[in-house]
Amino acid sequence: MNLFTYGSLMFDEVWQRVVRGHYRSSIETLRGYARHQVRDEDYPAVIRAPDAPAPLQGRLWRAVDAADLARLDAFEGEDYERISVTTESGVQAGLYLYRRSERILEKDWDPQHFEREGMARFLARYPGF
Repeated sequence: MNLFTYGSLMFDEVWQRVVRGHYRSSIETLRGYARHQVRDEDYPAVIRAPDAPAPLQGRLWRAVDAADLARLDAFEGEDYERISVTTESGVQAGLYLYRRSERILEKDWDPQHFEREGMARFLARYPGF
């Protein structure tokens, strides 16, 4: 299965701590979804947003095997549901949709800020997936 990632899993430093395999990836976009900050967390949430003014940019990991999908499902936990989406380039992929709307802030999540300031904190909180 292909997997569209939009938050911490876009970054090799996080991805490689969760999966065992090596996968090709590319930058892709997805319409109809928006990425927001989660209260008191460094990671984001994606929600359905049919009227989002711009497409969501993320990383598409290709042909992820079943064992690594199981690891990713466990990593994401019960707060996320894996759904099927189609990227703007027409690729079918899984996407982890956030379920806990009460924790989502109206503020956009910034990948560059995460990379500069949040990733070290994130990795320290989630060692040895």
